[in-house]
Amino acid sequence: MILVFGGTTEGKKVAKLLQEKSMPFVYSTKTNIPFQENDIATYRYGALNEKQLEKYLLENSIEIIINASHPFAELLHNTIANTAEKMQIPVIRFGRKLLSKTTSSLVTYVNTYDEATKLFNESHILLALTGVQSIKKLKPWWQKQPIYFRILNRPESLAIAAESNFPNKQLILGLPSDNLEKEIDLINKKAINLILTKETGNSGFLSTKINAALKTNTQIIIINQPKIPQYFKLVFNENELDKLITEIQSSISLTNNTAKWD
Repeated sequence: MILVFGGTTEGKKVAKLLQEKSMPFVYSTKTNIPFQENDIATYRYGALNEKQLEKYLLENSIEIIINASHPFAELLHNTIANTAEKMQIPVIRFGRKLLSKTTSSLVTYVNTYDEATKLFNESHILLALTGVQSIKKLKPWWQKQPIYFRILNRPESLAIAAESNFPNKQLILGLPSDNLEKEIDLINKKAINLILTKETGNSGFLSTKINAALKTNTQIIIINQPKIPQYFKLVFNENELDKLITEIQSSISLTNNTAKWD
């Protein structure tokens, strides 16, 4: 059985491939999302700590983990790496190829939110494209200066914003897109002069965000994507994923057959 950590564009691609190949799997997300179960695919949701994950892997006879979760889900990545390495279960990371760094006086790359906030000042009207979870991280700033957050228009995201008492009028509900004119219009309409985003690759339409910033002469701060654990085997497309799954399954089969003869 294969366990897939998804909830992303990459997760959907993994699920599609496994169903086409008739490879049984469990699709796992942190929050409850619509997912069509069938004879091949089952679904679970909810965060897991290392002890809970270990128990789940044993109870469900998981032989391969495919981590297609968000690149900034660092706690999940570390939980998977620590548990899988301990149990010697192979992990495939379906990742996002990073864009080349943009060289411009308007573009600044940082490694953490703390580094980013050191670049904020009271003259900034900030557009945060860092997801609903970053509302809490940036609370000291939006309590004293205008910050707009674009978040997904779903109950879970709205509830997180409400828990922090973030002003509804400063929420922008919607998905990121590759519509450059739409992004430019948003910047101009809200008089944005600073954008904060993450290094998400093209899946997160980072190039569109950068281009919108350059076209409007707007400063943009980009938080670098964290490094993945060394234990993961990294692939970037479905062909690489398919090939690696086949190789791992062959290795598992050989090991099991050898064990029977010992």
